[in-house]
Amino acid sequence: MLRTLFVLAILIPWFFIAIRYRFAAVLLYVWFAAFRPQDWIWVDISSLRLSLVLGLLAFVPALLIGIWPNITHPLSLGAIAFLILSLISQVDAVETTVGWYWIDYTARLILICLLTTTIVNTRKRLIWVVAVIAGSYGFHSSKAGVNFLLTGSRYYDGLSGAYSDNNGYALAIVMILPLLMATAQNVTTGGWKGKWVEWSLPWIRRGTLLAIPLSVGTIVATFSRGGLLGLSACVLVYVMFQRRRMAMLTAMAAVLIPAVIWIGLPEGYLDRMQTIRTYQQVDETSAVSRLHFWEVAVAMARARPFGVGLRQYEEAYDRFDFSNGQYGEYRSVHSSHLQVLAELGYAGAAVWAGLLGYAAIVALRVRQRAKRKNLAPDVSWFLMTYANAFLASMAGFVVGGAFIALALNDITWYVFALVAALDRLSAKMCAEADQAASEAAGRVTAGPILARQGAA
Repeated sequence: MLRTLFVLAILIPWFFIAIRYRFAAVLLYVWFAAFRPQDWIWVDISSLRLSLVLGLLAFVPALLIGIWPNITHPLSLGAIAFLILSLISQVDAVETTVGWYWIDYTARLILICLLTTTIVNTRKRLIWVVAVIAGSYGFHSSKAGVNFLLTGSRYYDGLSGAYSDNNGYALAIVMILPLLMATAQNVTTGGWKGKWVEWSLPWIRRGTLLAIPLSVGTIVATFSRGGLLGLSACVLVYVMFQRRRMAMLTAMAAVLIPAVIWIGLPEGYLDRMQTIRTYQQVDETSAVSRLHFWEVAVAMARARPFGVGLRQYEEAYDRFDFSNGQYGEYRSVHSSHLQVLAELGYAGAAVWAGLLGYAAIVALRVRQRAKRKNLAPDVSWFLMTYANAFLASMAGFVVGGAFIALALNDITWYVFALVAALDRLSAKMCAEADQAASEAAGRVTAGPILARQGAA
């Protein structure tokens, strides 16, 4: 009952706010998609089709007043190309019914991302969207982290949706960790107004900071090797882009080492992680089989250059399995990147690599803009911290996602949209700073001239 009241306390007032304000509508949709309250409360609300209702609430009024999804940024164009290639793959798809279901899912995900790129055009809006995404997932991972600390229970399952198993759950947590940090770094620096808001922001900051170690505990509880590799990549990239790398490493060590000594690791965890490099000696079939699944993905791309159809690797596996069923039937590819290659062909893999690569380039470009001397310190901090967070999140996915088929996970696609929004926003902020500097220089130059004219 309390869960239902909690969800209704958010959903009902925000629904009426979203009717009037377009950003609130997008924020509500993102919260519903990330938090997935329909799977958390005990009451069945699936028949209400709230995802569709909230999607229409976000899109239709926006289009009527001339707010269109962004189709000009290169990342937006890449997302559109991904969707077009998904449609092309349907021509020779293995199971068209499955393909159309996932094309519908992908189209809605990409549309909300394109609209997000347009609507997130201020500093406060970007802070809020990232906070909602990170906080929605962080709520679940923190709760699981507390349970792990109290009971030491291992997690074999995850959240619903794309992250329904332990590996997907671990990877989702890895991707939101830098977003939680960016939220903590910026949520109290946006110049917010209102007594209630000013009172609540420090608590939001404390909550996001607390969620980070609790969420790391949940990653450990999943026993996911891909999650550990993704976490390592995420932390490495995040630390690498800090101005004070040694201070950051020292702070992490000061927290993690005592935690490991005091709490300890679950029984069997180290043995499980060691199979990353010794699986052949200990006959770790789940790891060895992945090499075979990856080879099957390449075989699919060779046989069908435009792919076997979106989310249809499993449907096509038995047809292309050259092991005669040694590893079972209807298997997953266990790699997001080879998933795209098999399902959308060579062109799809190129677009996918282009999205990941260009998003990293854009984030690096924002970092360079943040170093401009004419930017206010708080603006520079905002740009730098979010660019670092997005780089670390993508790094965690690129590495961890190499071991699980999660190309259609919403966090990665939201990051693409937010990187595009940050790119546009940072260019605008730099232009405003240049204009302000130019006007200030003009006033300084005009001062002596006017003084001489007055004296004359």
